[in-house]
Amino acid sequence: MRRIGMAVLGLTVITTAPLIGQRSALREVSERERASFGFDFTMAQPQGEFRRTGNIAPGFSGFGVLGTTLGLRIDGGWMVYENRYQGAGISTTSQIATLGAGPQLTLGSGALRIYGFATVGGAWFFSDISSGDCGCSTSDFHITGDLTTSTSAGGGALLFLSTGHTPIAIDIGARGARHDNVRYIPVDGFTKNPDGTVTAKYVSTPVIMRVLQIGVSVGIR
Repeated sequence: MRRIGMAVLGLTVITTAPLIGQRSALREVSERERASFGFDFTMAQPQGEFRRTGNIAPGFSGFGVLGTTLGLRIDGGWMVYENRYQGAGISTTSQIATLGAGPQLTLGSGALRIYGFATVGGAWFFSDISSGDCGCSTSDFHITGDLTTSTSAGGGALLFLSTGHTPIAIDIGARGARHDNVRYIPVDGFTKNPDGTVTAKYVSTPVIMRVLQIGVSVGIR
């Protein structure tokens, strides 16, 4: 009887050990982030023809990624490539807003992860004039806007500060962005007239930029 009991006990240990391992593995998989979101400060450098008509453009972007290793990335951004005071209480601002979606591949599962992505979407180029009376009141006038298709590809690294229930990481990356032929007001495209009005000139070119980014990514389990 003792031998039979020892045999049964050994068989129980052998059969339950794989189940425990499977449960541990399932628990580890389930603890991976199902999605993530974040925000970045960006700095865009003009490339190609946009070097003559544009300028370094600071801004910010927000993104969300659905999935773990291979996921769907959705991101949008806003940047300013010219902001100038024209005198007599008149200021002009030229901006770009973008929205895109595409696949993202993330490698690694520890404190350092590498990712790459590509997106397709659209970009809106627009300019505004702000006029103030003695600094007491301000009126904004939207004077132009043009939509175009946009593509981008890039990558970066996630440096995790926390891997607990809410993973938090520093996001450092770069991308190349191309906006198809678009009509916009270039840098120095506004001219102040003697009568106090402002005249704008337009150009139509493709816009290519190199965008550097740094921000924060937050995981969702």
